[in-house]
Amino acid sequence: MNDAILMRADGVALDLAHEVRRRVGDLVSGTDALVEALRVRLSRTHGEEAEQTLCQVDAEVDGRRVRVQRLAADARLAGDRLVEGLRQRIAEVSLEWRPRPWTERADAPEELPAATREEARPATAGWAERAGRAMMPAIARIKEPLLVWCAPEVAVRTLDAMDYQAHLFTDPSTEQDSVVYRAGPTGYRLASTAPESAPRYNPSLLTLCPRPAPRLTDHEAVERCEQSELSALFYADPDSGRGRLLYRRFDGRFGLVRGE
Repeated sequence: MNDAILMRADGVALDLAHEVRRRVGDLVSGTDALVEALRVRLSRTHGEEAEQTLCQVDAEVDGRRVRVQRLAADARLAGDRLVEGLRQRIAEVSLEWRPRPWTERADAPEELPAATREEARPATAGWAERAGRAMMPAIARIKEPLLVWCAPEVAVRTLDAMDYQAHLFTDPSTEQDSVVYRAGPTGYRLASTAPESAPRYNPSLLTLCPRPAPRLTDHEAVERCEQSELSALFYADPDSGRGRLLYRRFDGRFGLVRGE
């Protein structure tokens, strides 16, 4: 099984990388699920405060794409969290889906705060300090996928399976670009470029952000995220009106998802 696992290690000792691959292989070999297309990546991230190790595994479990990401200051601890996270993900995919708690992970990203609110929180001392020194490139990666047309309930399952902090999609019932993320009393919230008052989703699973996505340029979105220290921001392109998702990566820089 180990030979079938693609491995990439950046800045991590090879013996540790091989150990993680072996443990992933042992886990997969001992499960009844069909696990294929395994890719494991270990890399050292250089954040603003300290170096950490990011471990990620991508796979197909019984035909469904899954991803697990875990982060820790100690590389071995990050590997332990990755293997345990993959064990849980395989179990979740193999059983009937249920909403899962969103505060269980010690390394989980912060809640996506009121993704479409117009006001921004006051700039903090951390922002002022960063503004006074050389800044890292604002947007490190841009993804331009064909957004999936699916019901919000389906988008929530993808959010969980892929370990996303937010998931951008198009809601066919409204034909609006939308995002689901972890927040609210149910644990999942839905925001849209132009939300409708009448819900077309399961209200026991999702709460609705009633405000439309703010229309911002990419530069304005980065500035708002930096000044308000948001982990992610859902907004609409001022020209096309299409939804975009700006998110903070583990290395402190930003990633951008914008549909074609």
